[in-house]
Amino acid sequence: MSYALAMALRTWVARFVVENGRVTEEGGRLRTFQRRRLDEPDVDLHLLLEPKGAKGEELGAQALDAIGRLFLQDRLSLTGGVIRALQGTHHTLQDWNRRSLPGDQVSAGIAAAAVSGPVVYFAQAGPGLAFLRQGGVLRRLEPADAALSPLGEGELEPALHRFELAPGDLLVAASPTIERILDQSTLEAILDRGSEEALPELYLLTRDLPNFALFAVTCSEEPDDDAQTEEEAGLPADPDLAPAPPAAGREADLPSRPNLLDANFSATGPQDRETIEPPASAAALPRRPLPSLGEVPAPEPAASPPAPEPAVINGPPPLDISRPVVRLRSDQSIGRSDYARTTGSPRRLRINLFDAKLLRLGAAAVFILLVIAFVPGLVKEGRSEKLGDLVVGAQTQLATSTTSADPAERRRLLEDTRRLASEALRIDSNNTAAAALRDQAAAAIKTLDAVIDLGPLTSLATLSRQVTGDIALEALVVANNTAFLLDTKGGRVLAVPSGGGQAAIVYQDGESYGGTPAKKPLYLTWEGNASSGRLLVLDTERKLFEVRPGSQPAPLALRRSNTWSSVAGIATYDGNLYVLDPRGNQVHRYLPAATGFDSEPTAVLTGSRDLASAQGIAVDADIFVFLKDGRVRRFRGGNDMDFPLGGIDRALKAPTDIAIVSGSEEIFLADSGNKRVVVANKDGNYRRQFVSNSFTDLRALALDATGAQLYVIVGDTLLATTLPH
Repeated sequence: MSYALAMALRTWVARFVVENGRVTEEGGRLRTFQRRRLDEPDVDLHLLLEPKGAKGEELGAQALDAIGRLFLQDRLSLTGGVIRALQGTHHTLQDWNRRSLPGDQVSAGIAAAAVSGPVVYFAQAGPGLAFLRQGGVLRRLEPADAALSPLGEGELEPALHRFELAPGDLLVAASPTIERILDQSTLEAILDRGSEEALPELYLLTRDLPNFALFAVTCSEEPDDDAQTEEEAGLPADPDLAPAPPAAGREADLPSRPNLLDANFSATGPQDRETIEPPASAAALPRRPLPSLGEVPAPEPAASPPAPEPAVINGPPPLDISRPVVRLRSDQSIGRSDYARTTGSPRRLRINLFDAKLLRLGAAAVFILLVIAFVPGLVKEGRSEKLGDLVVGAQTQLATSTTSADPAERRRLLEDTRRLASEALRIDSNNTAAAALRDQAAAAIKTLDAVIDLGPLTSLATLSRQVTGDIALEALVVANNTAFLLDTKGGRVLAVPSGGGQAAIVYQDGESYGGTPAKKPLYLTWEGNASSGRLLVLDTERKLFEVRPGSQPAPLALRRSNTWSSVAGIATYDGNLYVLDPRGNQVHRYLPAATGFDSEPTAVLTGSRDLASAQGIAVDADIFVFLKDGRVRRFRGGNDMDFPLGGIDRALKAPTDIAIVSGSEEIFLADSGNKRVVVANKDGNYRRQFVSNSFTDLRALALDATGAQLYVIVGDTLLATTLPH
């Protein structure tokens, strides 16, 4: 017997959504649309939305329907159809926001995957979370600066990627709320295991969240169900034409389809795109049509007399018409049954107690009776035992968490307590011990989160209404009862009274100060006492200027600035000037001189540094540098020290500024990606976080000398609030 084996690439999509604690296949955050046309391959569009705003849930569901409807109606290419559908819905939400009160305005992050066989076109805009595991390498897909604007806000420029998936590859898009229960390293470790292990585990971890959505696209290589063996197709058994039989164990070596439904996933697919066709020589051979179900084959015509010389017959043996065959409807399930035609009176019913089939039926009946009699009790006993183990495990984790001094370890133990208690409640929803443990763990986690809502902040000035021209506020310094704002697009430094009022320009690109032409300002910092110090401004030509209240800017000496490989920020401490040089992987220190900083720069960092993605710097004895990926580095005496932010609920995402309050020994970090301000002590231990609906576009922060008043730049507006004790 010979075989022809065909393989196909199959793409599978697993998805689920949690809405108000209920798990479904689709909902207001997750939808799938199928586009079927004669002039293009089949396409499935999977949409995941992360709404924001009081009416976000309601309008978000309508936005998904609108995107899908536009995509199905569009006659453009796949990428053109996806982008056009997103932009059309974006403009609709913008129009709604323009006509609505601030409390009713809506925006939404979106992730869209157009799947056509193994090819996936993936678009992102606004907040979201996506990972791609391709070729065994896992990476996070983060939208670039232009794609950070969600639907309904600003100019929509989605990030668009094209991936051609191979067997084992995995694309996952999920609601960013998963980062509340998993840090990025843990999430990456789970996804790195592959789809068969990662997806069920993610489902178990997230199904208790009030709202969550996820879809995952994976690819596998499988035998083609449509391929026929030569014997089934009626091909000649000529050994010269038939392919070689598979090696022993070949079928066991074939990768099986991942069972994505084990954890209540919904899987759509498969989608065949590439098939190994039979050899051309075999495909060209004549095929004998098989009789349909219930059809008696007609006798074959008599063969011609054989030639005198012997001949080798390579075709299949002729059908035996002396014993006609009727193929029953159950042929495919229990094998082929051949019945000879009979005549005469019906045979008497005879029962043979030793008949093998009858014995097998009797054994099966006995087995079923035993199962009915004993299995329910065993299952109940097993469930009770598992319930007890889960409750004891949760109690142990909770008790250990109270004695742990490490905030990160304490959070892990509390999360384990809540997970075990939730599993116990799935077995017995009325178990009071498990319910109490879950509530205790949730309360302890909430305390550990230390989230403080500041409410609406006070607007001190909207700069776009007070000054002419384009404006882009990027940095903020507060001292001497004045807030100094860096406007990079306007090429100027603005000063606003710390209590609010009219803005004044204190430094302008193109002006000349002290005979030195001033160029576009890049960075600024305050040096000296809060009431009698000076503002330092560094321009694009690496010239340094000082701005003292009530005086014109004046140039300062700054030696050997051309030796810096780059510059990403400046800071001062104890009269010294520090320059952050990411490309040079270094921080340069200048000692004060009689006129400015006319001294040789000193490289202050030693050992491992890794500052290539550094974004900003602050100095207070120790040097603190924050990186683009959310990490914070601390250096003491030039050596790298730990700054873990242990115990924080989720890692920093897109930090934009850092500030130090010396009196309280606290570090403040503007986390624009999570729309919050994070506070830690100088050793890197997380303390608390401030949130506000005003933090929509958090760009910079500053505090007064006491640390009691917080100032932030949101978009083009300067806001302030008094921090709670």
